[in-house]
Amino acid sequence: MTPQKQAADLCAKFGVDFTRMLLDHLNESSYIHSSPDCFILAVDAIREFGDDCHQEAIFVTVAVGNLHEFIEVDPRKETRKWIGFCRNNVGDIHWIDYQRLRRIVYYRPISQN
Repeated sequence: MTPQKQAADLCAKFGVDFTRMLLDHLNESSYIHSSPDCFILAVDAIREFGDDCHQEAIFVTVAVGNLHEFIEVDPRKETRKWIGFCRNNVGDIHWIDYQRLRRIVYYRPISQN
C-alpha cells in the first residue's frame, strides 16, 4: 500500500475528508510531500508558550512513512525551531525541537546487526 493510500485511510479512520485536507494544503504556507516512501502534509506555524513566540515552526497535519525524507527536502530546515503534531487526531499538540530532531535523524548510528 502506498503512503498516500495509508494517509487517506488514516484520515478516513478519524472522519477527516482527505481530499478536502489535501486541497487545503495547496497554498504557499503549506507543504505536501509525496514519494514512494512517505506522504506528509504540513503547514508553517507559530509556537507560543508563555511570553515566547517562535514563528519558525511547522505543524504536521498528517504523516505516513519516512520523516527523514521530509526533513531533507524542507526548504527551511536550517532555520526551523519547532515541529508540532497531534497523535491520533486528538489531544494536545506535541512540540519537538526541530534542530534536535535533525541531529537525531542524521546522526543515528547504523545498526551492526
